[in-house]
Amino acid sequence: MLNEVLEYLNLKPGAKIVDATMNGGGHTIGILEKEHGARVLGIEWDPDIVENLKFKIKNEKLESLEKNLTIVNDSYVNLKQIIEKNDFQPDGIVFDLGVSSVHYEKSGRGFSFQKNEMLDMRFNPETETITAADIVNKESRERLEEIFRVYGEEQFAETIALNITKDRAIKPIIMTDELVAIVNASVPGWYKHKKIHPATKIFQALRIAVNNELDNVEKGVLRAIEVLSSGGRLIVISFHGIEDKIVREIFKQKAKEQIIRWVVKGTVKPRWDEVRQNPRARSAKMKVVEKVI
Repeated sequence: MLNEVLEYLNLKPGAKIVDATMNGGGHTIGILEKEHGARVLGIEWDPDIVENLKFKIKNEKLESLEKNLTIVNDSYVNLKQIIEKNDFQPDGIVFDLGVSSVHYEKSGRGFSFQKNEMLDMRFNPETETITAADIVNKESRERLEEIFRVYGEEQFAETIALNITKDRAIKPIIMTDELVAIVNASVPGWYKHKKIHPATKIFQALRIAVNNELDNVEKGVLRAIEVLSSGGRLIVISFHGIEDKIVREIFKQKAKEQIIRWVVKGTVKPRWDEVRQNPRARSAKMKVVEKVI
């Protein structure tokens, strides 16, 4: 939703923008190309993606943008400290909460059920310690069921959790293919013929649990409202219903307190042409607010 981000940021010469989730750098590059006087502080938690971004800037001959770009390998949960350390008072902040395609396609950390990899799922293996395999093999049946039901909205959470505990008693579940086999054996035949693979919600739930994503979203958005300049705009793009609800409730409360105002009441959704080119964008939900005080 780059066009919408550029429109609603209301960029001005000299604007300071925080891209709190750089991923592939699309929003950052778009901002710097649209407003050449703007500066961007880009935050990315995954060290591999940071290296890819630096390579992309060099390889695609984007060095002319580099002078106005600062990249920080950290979590947006630490937004306030990052802002202070870099002496960067933002006029706009963007969160794109979608998971980078790099995680699914190149990380080798078990984000995708379509590849047989170790069950890791950590965004930053250098600092995080708990892996998806740890959760699958150590959490109680009740806790696994809760993770699958709440984070994945999985209707067969109870059966899948039960079968995981049975299988792990025989041998640890380490690889993605092992988990997929358990999921497939736990759901009825008709469920396997739906549009999404039966393991989709289980892998989503484990990823959220491993990376503490929902708590981080709440902390990150609250920090963003706190550090944003008066008149500055905050854009959050979410892809998961629970994330979207967290953002909506924060914005409703802060609007009630007259700290922010809605720039667009409700949700901005991607245009059809973007969804056609990028099917992953179909579930994107954008919310835009402006800081009042």
